[in-house]
Amino acid sequence: MSIQRWQETKDADLSTEFIAEVLADISDDLWVTAACAERIVDSPEISQVLVKTGLSRSSRLIDSVKRSIASHETGAEAAESTEQALIVYLQGHERERKLCILRQILLERFDRIQTYLLMGNAWKSSGIEEEPEEEGDDDPWADSDEEMPNSETETAPFALSDFLSQPLVDSAIILASERRFQALNHLLNYHDNALFPYRFTILNSIPFYVHPSEFHHLLPANDYDSNVEVRPERRPWREERDWVEEPRLLSALNSAMTSEEAAWLEDADAVQDDEFPRARCDELLSSEGLTKWYTSRVESIDSQSGLMDIALALLQHGASHGVPRLDEMGEDLILLDRLIYESPQPTDPSLQTDWTLQRWRSMNPTEVIRAYLRYSDFESIASDIRRLVLPYLSVLESQAERNKRPDLELSNRLLYQYILLAPLELVVAIFESSKADMQKSYRIIRSDEDVARIALSYLYGLPTIRDWPMMSRIFESQPDWGDERDDDEEAYATLTSLASFVMPSATRPSASATELFGFFKPLPASALSRLLDVLDTHLEGGEILAKWSIATSLQWFLLSREDEGQQRAKAVRMSRLLDHRGKELEDEEEWRTLLDDMLKLVTHAGSKSTFGCLSQGEVCKIFFTGLLSSGNFAVAKRIKGRGRAAQYLTESVVEQLCLDVSREIYDNATSGNMHRGEMKQAYECLTVAPPTARILAERAFIEATSKICSFNVFTRPGIPITPLEIRLTKNRLDLIARVLSSTDDAYKHQEVILDLAEKLGFKNDVAAEVKILSMLAEVALQHEDFSRAEMTCEKMMVGARKLRAELTGTDSGTQRAVAQEALEVAWRSCYQLGKQSEFHDTNKKLRLLGFALELCPTANTLDILTAWRRIEGQDIEARKQRSIARAASRPTGKRKESEQKYLLQARAGAVAAGSLLQGLKGLSQGQEAASHMFNRVTANFPFSIGNVTNMGRRSEESERGAERGDGERDFGQLFSRRLTGSPSPQHRIREEVAAGARNALARGVGWLIGGDEDE
Repeated sequence: MSIQRWQETKDADLSTEFIAEVLADISDDLWVTAACAERIVDSPEISQVLVKTGLSRSSRLIDSVKRSIASHETGAEAAESTEQALIVYLQGHERERKLCILRQILLERFDRIQTYLLMGNAWKSSGIEEEPEEEGDDDPWADSDEEMPNSETETAPFALSDFLSQPLVDSAIILASERRFQALNHLLNYHDNALFPYRFTILNSIPFYVHPSEFHHLLPANDYDSNVEVRPERRPWREERDWVEEPRLLSALNSAMTSEEAAWLEDADAVQDDEFPRARCDELLSSEGLTKWYTSRVESIDSQSGLMDIALALLQHGASHGVPRLDEMGEDLILLDRLIYESPQPTDPSLQTDWTLQRWRSMNPTEVIRAYLRYSDFESIASDIRRLVLPYLSVLESQAERNKRPDLELSNRLLYQYILLAPLELVVAIFESSKADMQKSYRIIRSDEDVARIALSYLYGLPTIRDWPMMSRIFESQPDWGDERDDDEEAYATLTSLASFVMPSATRPSASATELFGFFKPLPASALSRLLDVLDTHLEGGEILAKWSIATSLQWFLLSREDEGQQRAKAVRMSRLLDHRGKELEDEEEWRTLLDDMLKLVTHAGSKSTFGCLSQGEVCKIFFTGLLSSGNFAVAKRIKGRGRAAQYLTESVVEQLCLDVSREIYDNATSGNMHRGEMKQAYECLTVAPPTARILAERAFIEATSKICSFNVFTRPGIPITPLEIRLTKNRLDLIARVLSSTDDAYKHQEVILDLAEKLGFKNDVAAEVKILSMLAEVALQHEDFSRAEMTCEKMMVGARKLRAELTGTDSGTQRAVAQEALEVAWRSCYQLGKQSEFHDTNKKLRLLGFALELCPTANTLDILTAWRRIEGQDIEARKQRSIARAASRPTGKRKESEQKYLLQARAGAVAAGSLLQGLKGLSQGQEAASHMFNRVTANFPFSIGNVTNMGRRSEESERGAERGDGERDFGQLFSRRLTGSPSPQHRIREEVAAGARNALARGVGWLIGGDEDE
């Protein structure tokens, strides 16, 4: 009845009276013990009554169980058999086994109830001891809308039933996460055996924002002597263990109990949780393990909350409790804290960097220094280095010493490396804070020699720059070692080696400031002093170059020190660039200022100047060339005769410079029109120099160029000829030919063409005039303007005779060749026009052939005579026909008289021809004499040389073929052509005899008409 009543009563309806009344009536102690262990309520009073009742009723059976076990073990001979006997006994006695298990549960529950009551007193109290100090408005992390959780509150974090049923480690985690450190301390103190393996899991449950001072008594410490973790001294509720809690019995129970019985114990101590695993650590950690835990905790605080002060306080606590190797991380946190809160920050919040300890530790020292000074400016850079960088460098030196790797140059090396790569503005401020007149401890760079070395390395390592005044401020901050100097040979040997060091190569375009510092580092103060003097000269030259918008680097001064070509190129750029306003110089005063600046670069007292390889005269020439190139010819005319330039700009120098500049402008011109653009500038440039023969010739050539371009001469279809192409034409007579071919009526303007030839450089050149007239005659012939062609040939013969007369009096092979070429062109032009079939003026044609016969070589006389014979025969036949026609139209008597008169005239002509033949050699223009001579000579040949008429016909056919374009006109080959086919031996013999006869005939005729005897 009592058992049924117990079972029907709910946990919430239990009371102390009910428990005592109902359970007292039940005689089965095991059942009562199990009933008490089964019930878990929230009331501490009722829970205590249940536990005490169960322990009391189980105690009645424990003595009998002890005796039974003792008697069962009596027969065991050894410890192992005794152990096994206990297991066998428990396996065979279910009632006793369950009783032991239930008593264990009740004993554990009794301890928890007492702990819960003690913790309840802690969170029901005011919590003054553990209440955190109220933080003021200065806390940057404070949130006005949310309150930080209190360490202790009146509300319990969990009910007693939960505390009794859940694992102790879960209760400890809840207390740690809610900052209930007093209650957590009670729990850890009285349940150390169960919770010590989970001590680090509990500590990791504490929020990262909680200051370590609130739970410092929970943090692990290291034993200096053993270098292992110190286990805190804890005291359990019961000093003496109960019999069922002895290790021997617990081990036997674990082996003998069933799975159902094992589940009773597991429900109370189960700690499995996949979402929040509980890591066990049964053994004490070594000093390395403690260091690792503190480091991991700090890194987690840094990455998840960024509270550097919390992380630093945790490290300081660990270091004070013997945890080794936390000093370096503590130093990193201090330095990182300075970077975050003390270094200059950008005005734009979006540019701020999210710093973490992990990022800090991943950076090398150079990157850290740059991070400290990233947003420093000219005003703050010096103080930022003193309060941020120098302490950081001291820490690095200390760390190196602790690691037994001391480096005395570490601080200087890192600081100098930053300076060598810093912006110019910041470097100026650093040097001005390192002057020799400042207190040494307050200087950023404390060594005078290092100040000079860094300045030289930095300035000579800069790329192309324009801020020369800032660079001069660096020079002004350099130390002064007095006027004592070593000899110049050592100084300039250093300069020579420095120039070789900065020489560009395929692998290194230019020497960096860091590399130059390695060069300057071993140099003594004397060499550095000399190099500073050279630097002063180079800075002055750089400022002058920058004044005229010429960007350069100081390395150029080193490389060009002995290089005249580089200095000349820089001087040319200086004379041709714009001023600082980006405009061309127009005022005479500005040009004179430029000249003064260029001359300043030529000489400098005591050291090599910028333009040391150039003389003042050469610089004046370069300057004047630039002035002419700018087109300010009026300024050039005034400057050349006055001031410092006058002594160097003589008339001959000015003449040559004007010619050079004019030709340069001419060559770059795109149009040949001399009335605008570059050609006009090139023409006007020549007005600056005196009108010498060379100047006048160049001006005439420009005029000729403009005239040629006006005739629309093209290089290719649609592309007009350029002035440069005109100048590069080797034979300028070709230009005349191109003019004549480009314009149909150009040949009609003979005087214009001849004037053009004079401007092209053929003035008083008889040979060139003959060739030009020959061109005009040929073009007129092509246009069938025979009368103009004949008049041109008449004029050409005047020059040809003059040229032939001059030829006899000269021994120069070149002049003879030129004259012979002109004469060749002249007789061929006369010959072509003279044998033209469509030209019907027989007298003029015969006169032209006479001109050709006068000038031609002996080998070509038969060709001309053949043409002459043909024209003469045609003329005679035409006369006969006209006479017959006139006679037919007269009366008979008059016709007889006419015939008699004709016979008398023929006899008189024969007598005249005989007398004329005697003086044929001195005759130069005899048509009838030449014909008569030809008939007389051929009639007296003792052998046949073939049909002369046929020979003449073949010559005509050959000439017509040449006119039709069958080949080049080679009159010397007209009589050397042989008949086609395979002649018989007899015919070949006749040809050889005929050829010999023709040659003899040609020589004889040539002698008769006054040819050279050696031809």
